[in-house]
Amino acid sequence: MSTTTLHASLQRSRFSHHALTALTSLLRAPLRFVQPAAPRTAAEFAALEAQNVRKLASTYSKTDPGFAADLYAAAARHEGLNAD
Repeated sequence: MSTTTLHASLQRSRFSHHALTALTSLLRAPLRFVQPAAPRTAAEFAALEAQNVRKLASTYSKTDPGFAADLYAAAARHEGLNAD
C-alpha cells in the first residue's frame, strides 16, 4: 500500500511540474519575438551569464542546496572577475 501511495504522489508531482512548465512557456511565447538589447561590454555579458546561472541555481535550491550554493558562488565569482 505504501508503494502505491508513493507512486501516486510522484505522478502528481510530475504532472504539476509539467503543467507549470507548459503554462510558463505559453506565457513567454509572445515575448520570444521581442529581442532584448545585446550586452555591450564584457561586464554586461558576464552579468547576464551570472543571472542565468542564478536562475538555474534557484531550481536546485530545494532539491540540492549544496549544488545551488556552489552555482551562486560561481555566478558571483564570474561576475566579479569581469567587473570593470
